[in-house]
Amino acid sequence: MTIKSGFSEERAEALFLLFSGFIDGRDGKELFDTYKPLLDGITPMEVLVMGDRLFKSGYSIDSIKKQVEKVFNIIIPALKEYEWEEPHGGAVYWLMEENRALAAHMDEMKVKIRELSSLEESSVEYSSVYSALKKDFRRLIDFEPHYLKTENILFPFLEKHSYFEQPLKVIWSLDDDIRKVIREINSALDAADSLGIEEHTVIGRLFMLMMRMTYKENLVVFPAAAECLNGKDDADMLRMFAEIGFAFVEPPAETDSAEEPKACQEGFIRMGGTGFLSVNQLVRMMNSLPIDITFVDENDEVKYFSEPKDRFFTRSPAVIGRKVQNCHPPDSIDTVNRIVESFRNGDKSEAKFWINLRGKMLLICYYAVRDNKGTYIGTVEVTQDITEIRELKGEKRLLDWEG
Repeated sequence: MTIKSGFSEERAEALFLLFSGFIDGRDGKELFDTYKPLLDGITPMEVLVMGDRLFKSGYSIDSIKKQVEKVFNIIIPALKEYEWEEPHGGAVYWLMEENRALAAHMDEMKVKIRELSSLEESSVEYSSVYSALKKDFRRLIDFEPHYLKTENILFPFLEKHSYFEQPLKVIWSLDDDIRKVIREINSALDAADSLGIEEHTVIGRLFMLMMRMTYKENLVVFPAAAECLNGKDDADMLRMFAEIGFAFVEPPAETDSAEEPKACQEGFIRMGGTGFLSVNQLVRMMNSLPIDITFVDENDEVKYFSEPKDRFFTRSPAVIGRKVQNCHPPDSIDTVNRIVESFRNGDKSEAKFWINLRGKMLLICYYAVRDNKGTYIGTVEVTQDITEIRELKGEKRLLDWEG
C-alpha cells in the first residue's frame, strides 16, 4: 500500500510508545510530557499504522480498549486539524451523514434528560418526558445498520490495505460494546419509572461509547478510507449498503434497485455424477432454500454465500475473499479457529450450535468439506430456523392447502 507523502514515521512511533506505555502501566504524566509534543500534525494513517504495530507487538484487543479513550483524548485536537477532502454522495459520505443524524438525535435526548432533572418525579410532565425518552433510547436500536455496514462492507474493502485489518478489530469490538449497553439501558428504563443513579451511569457510558465511536470513524477511519479507496470502491459499497439499509437517514435514490447477478448464465455445471445445472438454476435453487449457506475454502477465505429471502445474519458481497476470522466478532475468533483447525487436521468433521435470536431457535452447523481423497478443501456453514421443527409430533402425510 502506498502511504501518503505526509506520513511521518516519527509521529507513528511516538504514538505507539505513548499508547504502549499506558498499557504497560507507565507514569501517565511522564508519557504525556514526553510524547505529546511529538504528535502535532498526527494523521489518520499514522493512527492506523500505530494500531497495527500494537497488535504485532502482542497487545490484546482488551488491553488496547482499556486505554484507547485516554490516548484518543490526547490526539483528538490534532486529528480535527487534519485536512482531507470529504466525499459527496458515496458510501463514506452516507456513513458520515448517519453519524451526523445520530449526534442530532442524542442532543435531543440530552435535552429531555436535563428536563427530567427539573421536574417532580410524581408529576404528569415527568411521566410524559420519561416515556418520550424511553422511545428515543429504543430508537438507538435502529442505528444497527450503520455498524453492520462498517463491519461487513467498509472493513472488507479497507482490509485490502495492509495497515487496516488489525486496528479495525478494535472498532468492531467497541461496536459490540455499544450493542450490549443499548440492550442494558433499554432493559433498565423499561423496569424503572424514573432515572436513578444506576440509569444515569449506564446512559453516561452509552453516550460516551456512541459519540466517541463517531469521532473514531469521522476522524480516523473515514478520512483513511477516502485516501485509499477509489471511486469504484465507493460506488460498489453504496450499492451493497442498500441490502442492509440506512440508519436515521433517508436512503439515496440510486440504491433503491439491486442489480441482477451477472454470473455466466450460459452453459451448465456438472454436479458430480448426479446431473447438470445451469448457473442460473444453481443460484436460484440455493437461494430458494430457507437456510443460510456460507462456504469458506481451505485458505480460510469466504468464497460463497447464499441469498435466501429472509437472512438470519448479515452478509454482503464485500466479504467474498475475506478471511473467515474477520467475519466474526473478536470474542468468537478463538472458536472459529478451533473449528477450522480441527476440520483441517481431520480430528472433527462437524460442529453444531443452537441459539435464540429474535424469538427464533436457530441451528448453526459447520461441516468439513473434503475431496475424494479426504483432503480438506473448506468448511460449509448452514443456519436454519428450527423453531417450528422442534414442535413437530406424529406424522403429516397429506397436503392441507385446501381453503
